Amino acid sequence: MGMDLSYLEALMGGAAEETGGGAGGVWVVACRDGFGVLTNVVDREGETRPYDDDGILRLVGKGRVVADALGTYVYLLWSGGDEAAAQTALRAGADTVLLADTVPSLADLTAFFAERKPQVILFPRTRLGRTLGPGLAQALGGGLCGYAADLAVDPIYQRVVAHQPVLDDAARQAVSIVAAPAVVVMDTAALPAAFNEPWRTGVVEPLSVNWTAAQPDSVNWTAVESERSKPAATLANAAVIVAAGMGLKNAEGFALAEKLAAALGGAVGGDLAALDAGWITEEQLIGLTGRSVAPKALLALGMDGDTSFFMATQDAGALVAVQPDPKAPIVPVADQNVIADPAAFAQALLAALAK
Repeated sequence: MGMDLSYLEALMGGAAEETGGGAGGVWVVACRDGFGVLTNVVDREGETRPYDDDGILRLVGKGRVVADALGTYVYLLWSGGDEAAAQTALRAGADTVLLADTVPSLADLTAFFAERKPQVILFPRTRLGRTLGPGLAQALGGGLCGYAADLAVDPIYQRVVAHQPVLDDAARQAVSIVAAPAVVVMDTAALPAAFNEPWRTGVVEPLSVNWTAAQPDSVNWTAVESERSKPAATLANAAVIVAAGMGLKNAEGFALAEKLAAALGGAVGGDLAALDAGWITEEQLIGLTGRSVAPKALLALGMDGDTSFFMATQDAGALVAVQPDPKAPIVPVADQNVIADPAAFAQALLAALAK
């Protein structure tokens, strides 16, 4: 049994004081709408919908289950939450709710958690969560699962195990997170209904911080959504797909992939790195946690390749890989390899097609 404050209070016949000053524990980081930040959630079908308190409470409940297995506490860091919502979060399983008036940036969260040394940090699968989660894992030297539908704890090694949907959730793969803290971005729609146990008690505290509203770096989301709203083809029906990776380096490089896809009458997609960079939407993600594709020709620009990408593209008629590393994992898998800078290649091919 975990160390829920309410359990201890029931056993002790009085209020139990939390130890450690907020060190360790399972943390849920959430933000309400209303700050002008991107808090809409993208569901497993790729549809965007408003994110509400229910998703936060479901995530708190899952945090409670994980904390009980680890023998620790649950903390909710809630930007935009109020006293009434905080009491609901306590009933859902939180031990402590910290209410912030502003939204943290990656630098803010890094400084906040560096001194608290959490065991687990959970983010909802909003665009803001998808941006902050991977960045925070890297900044803190932790482990990351960027997309999970459920969590468990290995009873022997006490490691967090994330259950990641594959093949449109026809199956799930277990990802054991070794490094600490374990940072997980959760699909809250896949979680069970939130707990509502009125006997639970805890602490609600205002957090005196002056954070500036976070925005994903260098991404014009309005422009991105505008461009995605009128694709010439989709990953499901395109004869030609241009898949973009981080070898394109920046949004300008990715724009070349879009232009090339349009010139070829095809669709553009990418891997998880491209999704995290804000270049593509969920509907354009190619991989076991996204879409499986079977075009006649697949042009991979700036992609090293991994098992997830290879399995999702195994039905492609021909795979042409363009990237500068002759030892990249994609080289032996591709039907044709062009060892070159992918952006320069795309520019040259566009010029040739324009003649």
